[in-house]
Amino acid sequence: MSRENLTGYPSIDKPWLKYYSEEAINAPLPKCTFYEYVFNRNKDNMDNIAINYYGRDISYRKLFEDISYIAGGFKKIGIKENDVVTICMINSPEAIETIFALNKLGAVANMIYGVSSVEEIEKFLVDTNSTIVVCLDIFQEKFVELSQRIKINKVIVANQAQLISEDEVCLNEKEIPLPEDNHFISWNEFISNAMPYDEIHQNPDTAAIITYTGGSTGGSKGVVLSNRNIVSLVWQHCNMNIPMDRKGKWMLVLPMFIVYGVVCAMAVPLSIGMKLIIRIPMTDSIAYICKKFKPNYVMYGPAYWEAFAENNEDIDLSDLVYPFSGGDFIRPSVEEKINNYLLIHNSRCGIMNGYGMSEVCGGISMNIPTASEFGSVGIPLPKTVVTIFDTETEKELKYGEIGEICVQSPDSMLGYINNPDETKSIIRRHIDGQIWVHSGDLGYINESGFLYIIGRIKRFMLCISEGVQKKVFSLDIEKILLEHKKVANCAVVPIPDDKINEAPVAYIILKEKYKDEDNIEAELFNYCNKKLPHVYRPIRYIFVEKFPLTKVGKVDYIRLEKLASKGE
Repeated sequence: MSRENLTGYPSIDKPWLKYYSEEAINAPLPKCTFYEYVFNRNKDNMDNIAINYYGRDISYRKLFEDISYIAGGFKKIGIKENDVVTICMINSPEAIETIFALNKLGAVANMIYGVSSVEEIEKFLVDTNSTIVVCLDIFQEKFVELSQRIKINKVIVANQAQLISEDEVCLNEKEIPLPEDNHFISWNEFISNAMPYDEIHQNPDTAAIITYTGGSTGGSKGVVLSNRNIVSLVWQHCNMNIPMDRKGKWMLVLPMFIVYGVVCAMAVPLSIGMKLIIRIPMTDSIAYICKKFKPNYVMYGPAYWEAFAENNEDIDLSDLVYPFSGGDFIRPSVEEKINNYLLIHNSRCGIMNGYGMSEVCGGISMNIPTASEFGSVGIPLPKTVVTIFDTETEKELKYGEIGEICVQSPDSMLGYINNPDETKSIIRRHIDGQIWVHSGDLGYINESGFLYIIGRIKRFMLCISEGVQKKVFSLDIEKILLEHKKVANCAVVPIPDDKINEAPVAYIILKEKYKDEDNIEAELFNYCNKKLPHVYRPIRYIFVEKFPLTKVGKVDYIRLEKLASKGE
């Protein structure tokens, strides 16, 4: 659509489509299961390497043979269509094969974080009615305790030391004895009794995976994703003009208990037929990964890319085709620093920032080499519609106007597990009958179709000024603080206050050359007194080296609020 014919409304104009091929825009999405999609795309690729894991190479042929045996093992213990099996493991071939084996049966993989508390895990099992667990030995004691409290029929325990064959440091180098409990069997015993299972579940509308939201601004919720959701997201990634082919090497360094890890970072490269190099999440620096493996594709969170650039190691990055960042907002100064480092060291492009939500399979928009804008989170995926609505009236806004980011996508979740109220709060039918997923994020879209993130709607405090209650957004305070020449980064959170109900506290990361200066706190007090209205002024400044992060690598604002309330 030409500029003269633009209506001004992103959902109508869809200006991002000019960056895509006719096939990406008009081709029908596949109607198949997650397993079917990956298998069918690799029928002629069986002898190539699918997975490299600490010295183990697994071909696509061996991958699908293993999946068949694991599916047979689950079938033997009674797993059937729609049953939920909980997977509590770190990244490994066995974890991937288990996900696909369950999908082949039509069962559901409930992906949980092993470091979660026993109480959290209990809720994850009870909410999903999951009585079969596959776990790593380092997490097994939690299930010993839970087996005495709730119904658990079987816990299949894999030993980490047996899964790693290369002489590298790992979390556990010795085998942990299996509990003396008839609920527990070893992975080897489970597999040794299995027979191949060749049938394939073929209903794309059934649930495939349950993952859990990161909890950066609220409690974690179970997101139910169908086969159709996952395949749609993967198909869109494969049709975004990103240079990807079977010769590529993709690093899986994001944990697979998050949707970005299991769908974007695992399913996409396997669907293309690449070599997937798997590492234990969060144990290797990006620098180490790039030096050892020379990957073409690395997907990580902004905090890790920033640390990579700050360390400023002399590394040849000429093999790096696509350095991808997602999961959180990148401030322009940080993006510039990362880009400078990448391009000086011969990366084929700068950081390609993207944006997504667990509720839409992790993918909404991406910068791509043929369409990118500094400071943006890219263009919507080819089958995805993104627009901006007024937070009060739910009226669609025009280009450049700031409001809530909302999404229509074939990747939209089936819902939150056992939580219809929360599901209705995020997936809403508007007055015109259209259904939108509400992100809870503030942003805008420009006339070129690029999406920009401003901040979280929920990141505000209720302050009372002259008897009137007012919403004070953390972002407005952070924006002013970031204009101060000595502030590298900041995060503002509320604490209870007797005078104004809630008051802002600012966590500050100083620029390196100012860290040893005295009286910076007084300087910031004076600065904000001049720049901000009374209720916007932080009542305390806390200087830190880094911010706490959630398990998915976002700034943990809940943790900061708790620390601020304690004066820490």
